Parts: sequence; structure tokens; C-alpha cells
Amino acid sequence: MKPELLIAIVSGLITLLASSFVAMYQARTEFRKLTRQLEQKYTTSLFDKRLEVYPVLFKALNDFNNVIEYNSSSKQQLIEFQKQYDTWISSHAILLTPTTAKVVWGYHYYLLDLLEQYPDISLPQEQWIEIRNIQIVIGKFLRAEIGVFDTIAAGIPELEKPYVKAIIDKLLQSSKRIRSRFGY
Repeated sequence: MKPELLIAIVSGLITLLASSFVAMYQARTEFRKLTRQLEQKYTTSLFDKRLEVYPVLFKALNDFNNVIEYNSSSKQQLIEFQKQYDTWISSHAILLTPTTAKVVWGYHYYLLDLLEQYPDISLPQEQWIEIRNIQIVIGKFLRAEIGVFDTIAAGIPELEKPYVKAIIDKLLQSSKRIRSRFGY
């Protein structure tokens, strides 16, 4: 075989091999890029869905906490709340993170157990306080999952002004009296 032909064949094989490796590397890179884009799209969609449904549960928890805080709670209201809570779980618990799911499902079972413990009598005040406090924790979990605690505000109020400090001090005094009633 002529040396020129051998050189041409070897050069062609080397070029073909190099082209194959380059094409394989580009394909892997493109695949990773598509995977990242898909994960980002999924994460965004999941976040958007949480942003849509979490406020509904947060509102239900807060509304029921208001009923408890105004001492106007009844066992029938608790049963109605539990139905509303269970309906939300049935539709949206799939969106919860594992940690929040433990708390949300734990509260579901807690309510069932509580209603079984007091079938014919009203709940003692300690139980209402515990319900309220658990619901506050669940609300904090929901806010944490949608980033309310970590998101930086667009503007920062001026807390150092004397009139603002006076109002905040007054609000904190009232808040301490009310929260102490609920063990906070």
C-alpha cells in the first residue's frame, strides 16, 4: 500500500474519531442544558401552583384563629373547619414539601383524634389554645415554602422615626398581652 494512501486513511479515521467525540460531547452538553431547563420550568410551575393554593389554606387557618382569639369558637365550627381543611388537603397536599406535609397531615390526624376525645362535650380552653398555636406554625411553614420570609422587600419602612417607634411600642404591648393568653 502506498504511504500516501495509508496517511490519508489514518487521517480520515482520526478526523472521524475526533468528530464523533466532539459530537458526543455536544450532545451530552445539550442534554444537560435541556434537563436543567426542564427542571427550572418544573420548579417554576410548582412554585406558581403553591403561590396559587397556599394562600387559601393560610386564610382558612387565620380566619379560624380569629374565631378562637375572639372566644367565639364552638365544636361545630371546628368540625366545619376540619371539613374545609380536609378538602384542601385532598386537592393540594401533593404540592407540599415533605417537612410541611408531616405537619399538615399530623394536624389532620390531630383534629380527628381531638374530635373523638370530646364526642359529646365542648373542648376545653387549653385545646383551643393548642389548635390556634398549631395553626400559626402551619401558617409559618406555608409562608416559608413560598419564600415570604426570605424575599427582600421592595422598600424598607423607616422604623427609627419617633412616631413610628411609639406606635410599634404600643402595638407590641397589646400584642404581648394577647399572645401571653395563648402561651407565646
